Amino acid sequence: MKLSCFSLLPLLLATVCSRGLGAPPDFTTDVKPLLQDYCYKCHGNGKKKGGLALDAVATLQDQKTWGHVLENLRTGEMPPDDAKQPTVDEREKLMKWIDLVVFAVDPDNPDPGRVTLRRLNRVEYNNTIRDLVGVDFQPADDFPADDSGYGFDDIGDVLTLSPVLFERYLAAAEKVMSMAILNDHKPRPEKIEVDLMKIEGGPKNGSTPVSRKIDENESTVQVELPMPGEYNLKLVLESQKVGADPTKMDWKFDGQELRMVELSGRKDFKEVLKAVLRVDKPGPHTLALRVLNPSAEAAKGKPNDKDKNKAKETKRTFNVRQLVLFSPPQPVKAPESQYRIFKPGAGQPNLEYAARAIIQSFGKRAFRRPLGPNEVERFVWIYKQAGIKGGNFEQSVQTALTAILVSPHFLFRDELQAQPDNPQAATPITEWALAARLSYFLWSTMPDDALFAEAEHGTLRKNLDAQVRRMLADPKAAALVENFGGQWLQLRNLKLVQPDAKLFPEWDQGLATAMERETELLFENIIHEDRPVLDFIGADYTFVNERLAKHYRIPGVEGEAFVKVQLPADRPGGILGQGSYLTLTSNPTRTSPVKRGKYVLENLLGTPPPPPPPEVPNLDDKARTELHGTLRQRMEQHRTDPVCASCHARMDPIGFGLEQFDGIGTRREQDEGAAIDSTGQLVSGEKFQGPAELEKILLTKKRPDFLRCISEKTLTYALGRGLEYYDRIAIEKIAGSLDKDPKFSNLILEVVNSVPFQMRRGEGDHRKFSEAKKTAAAESPTPALPPVAKGPTVNR
Repeated sequence: MKLSCFSLLPLLLATVCSRGLGAPPDFTTDVKPLLQDYCYKCHGNGKKKGGLALDAVATLQDQKTWGHVLENLRTGEMPPDDAKQPTVDEREKLMKWIDLVVFAVDPDNPDPGRVTLRRLNRVEYNNTIRDLVGVDFQPADDFPADDSGYGFDDIGDVLTLSPVLFERYLAAAEKVMSMAILNDHKPRPEKIEVDLMKIEGGPKNGSTPVSRKIDENESTVQVELPMPGEYNLKLVLESQKVGADPTKMDWKFDGQELRMVELSGRKDFKEVLKAVLRVDKPGPHTLALRVLNPSAEAAKGKPNDKDKNKAKETKRTFNVRQLVLFSPPQPVKAPESQYRIFKPGAGQPNLEYAARAIIQSFGKRAFRRPLGPNEVERFVWIYKQAGIKGGNFEQSVQTALTAILVSPHFLFRDELQAQPDNPQAATPITEWALAARLSYFLWSTMPDDALFAEAEHGTLRKNLDAQVRRMLADPKAAALVENFGGQWLQLRNLKLVQPDAKLFPEWDQGLATAMERETELLFENIIHEDRPVLDFIGADYTFVNERLAKHYRIPGVEGEAFVKVQLPADRPGGILGQGSYLTLTSNPTRTSPVKRGKYVLENLLGTPPPPPPPEVPNLDDKARTELHGTLRQRMEQHRTDPVCASCHARMDPIGFGLEQFDGIGTRREQDEGAAIDSTGQLVSGEKFQGPAELEKILLTKKRPDFLRCISEKTLTYALGRGLEYYDRIAIEKIAGSLDKDPKFSNLILEVVNSVPFQMRRGEGDHRKFSEAKKTAAAESPTPALPPVAKGPTVNR
């Protein structure tokens, strides 16, 4: 017997009620009449506009489709503005039904989800090495680029580990530990490299930073020597034989002649000369060089102009390529990083106990949790093996710590060790894991001592709010601007943009850097002054230096330093009026209302348009042959194509509202000789005239969408995974709290206190658990829910 979609509803409702959720809106009496009144005109009773029929069995089972319906209901994009509109209560009733029946969301027992075991990305690796080891080295700069998912490069599903990358990890670990630990205490000479550009005298022509030309005029350089004793001098030079005799070089040290040297004159040959210098006292000392026989033998016969020129060309010179001194051998001071790493081993009864203490302390910080007994023994075994093979104490410890730096527990964010192997169970993550989640979220690095201490004492959750505020005030919070802000607002892409040099001659890297810094300073100001997150789209201030102020036509700003200024009335607030956004969303030769509108929909409102059909031609290609007039007029002609109209109706009006700014954000009044029309109407019905009214709509009518979008973006970045349908409960809570208190600190506190951030689902095969649950339901008196597709990944 063929089932209609309505015959499935009693089964759905019975299943939901049996799980203790209470009765959701009734489909027959509450939901179906609303669908008939507002939706079936286009999407039911045999009509399938856009390929969608809401009264089909397949549709009822399709969570992805109902997810789109839910978004369109929430944003007011459906029903269309020229159709009959449901009331607020009716919209809420439909959305509640989708949540409770289609998605079967349980508000009382939310699913926190589970994050894929996540590798440190390149930024996190560099920062962690810096804070763990204390060396000034960024090894991950040589690693392959990280992939991105859901707009961010910290997503566990895409952070894979290739054989090439593991080889780089091993090389990096060895290099880092060799810099951090001095394992050879033999006295060694200090190398003193002389800057060739500091050599005075002699010809300037023909000299470069890597090659200094010397002629018959004495050239001198002053060298600061740290102690008395014997210094070894190494001089690397090049010369060419001129005439019958070799070039003779004279060199002196503190006025005393060392010796005269005849140079080989071999072409493309670097000659190495050495000397021993005896120094009586430290301080400045002078080395002098010159050519003793500058002129070659004159040509015989009557001189003419050609002979005169030849005589000039035969002047003898040589070029210094390197000048190095090596001091007397002296004890080498261990780096500061070594004192910090080896400190836990002090006071131990023997070297093995000291090594064990060092391994436990370093390993706890590297793994972001205490090491288990077996783990400690494995690394102690490595220490012992290194000693058996002849390594001294420092070398053996260095080998064990290098092994820690290539362990999966260091390279990956390990949250598995305390979780039950039960996909049905949702349990709080350990305080150690919470400390790591918090630090990589806000700082892109490992926890500091304060977070480790809270985790060790089990007080982090109790003091979480205070720790979050401390971390936001710390300079390391700049990582949140650079890594979260740089990807959410797409600032990283600004380095790839290259406007047409003929159309925009004022564009250069200096202007691009200033635009990027302006947006970063806006973000930093929102963090440090705890401003409302609405400042991202409505701040009436900005930050400019002299270059950017002139670009925006803001008077009274001088110098390279950035200052906070009031925005002029003709420029929209927040990022919408900033050159970074306006340039990023333009083409090399013109503005792009489509890109500007798409950016706002995706990054500020969380309602991205679908991708364009593959058969639709690019506007620029089509415009060259068919379309005429201003850019707006051509785009409106383009939108007459029904295939293009629905998506462009959502994107274009937003871009049209910002057409008064050209491809690099300069204010303008005309396009193609005609006055710019910056009026528009959003697909949800709101009309505006110009950027100021568009901004007002975003701050008022679209405020809930923006608060929801920034909640989704922040939670995605904080978790390192894409959001699922069951995360809607957390998003609604975060956005609802922001609506009452939109301060930035409240956004962060809501995210770190949310169920997905604080908890995780147990390990195990979630699909097998789901099937077992369905089997149990089928055997019970309560009818089971028909098979439903897995919930969509929310990537709004």
